[in-house]
Formats: sequence, structure tokens, C-alpha cells
Amino acid sequence: MNHHDVDELLAKLYNMVNDAFTLPLSSDRCFIDKDKALALLDEIIASMPGYLKDAKRIAQDEAQILAKAKRDAEVIRHNAEELAKRLTSEHDILMAAKKKAHDLLSEAEQKDKAIKKSTNSYVDDLLRRTEESINTARNEVIHTRSEFRNAARHKAVSGE
Repeated sequence: MNHHDVDELLAKLYNMVNDAFTLPLSSDRCFIDKDKALALLDEIIASMPGYLKDAKRIAQDEAQILAKAKRDAEVIRHNAEELAKRLTSEHDILMAAKKKAHDLLSEAEQKDKAIKKSTNSYVDDLLRRTEESINTARNEVIHTRSEFRNAARHKAVSGE
């Protein structure tokens, strides 16, 4: 279930409460279909593991991206070392090879750092947005459930 499905379920529950028949002489008490409200709440609660699954997938994606970056850096490092080993004859060629290897290593390390930074930022942003969505949905469920309980208590107290 995706974020839009949860939003849709919350909207249905909100509309159910908002459109419910208001008790006479009371602006904050109403009648709603208990079974329908509980069914909507059950669907919302059931969707929460989906958000957790998304967060785990994002964390796994981060690990895979970092692992690939490390492998790429190692390949570049290995290629630079191989290049340096092949260039052994003259002093100028050797110096050029060492400079090239150093440049490749520096470039690989810079790319590795940039990829890690970008990946961490991306994953942190995705996790932050997921967390905000989960918290918003959770707070809406808690608020709606509280309203529902208050309405049910009032109904029970008034004997209706």
C-alpha cells in the first residue's frame, strides 16, 4: 500500500466523521458506523509495515550504492597500480606513470567521497520524508481514533 492509499483511507475516515449525523444540541457529537470506521482504521494500521519496508529498502539501496562505489574505486586503484607496473623503463616514463597513478587514486578517492556524500544525503532525505509521512499518518490515526472514542463515549453516556 502506498502513501496515497493511506491518505485516501484517512480522507475517507475524516469524511465519515465530518459528514456524520450530528446529535441534537451538540456540535461535537455525532453518529458514525462503528464497523466501517474500525475497518478503515484496520486498513491504515495494516499499511504501516509497508512504510517500514520502504525504509528498509532505502537503507539496502544505500548499502548497495556504497558497495558499488567501493568496488569502482578499487577497480580504478587496481588499474592505476597495473599501469604503474607496466611503465618501468625510462625515468621520465616512470615519473609520468607515478603521477598518473596518483592522479587516478586521488580522482577515485574524490569520486568515492562525492558518491558517499550524495548517497547519504539522498537516503537521509528519503528516510526523513518517509518518517514524516509515517508520523503524519500515525498522528492522523491517533487523532481520528480519539475523536471516534469520544463520540462513542458520548453516545454511550447519553444512552443513544
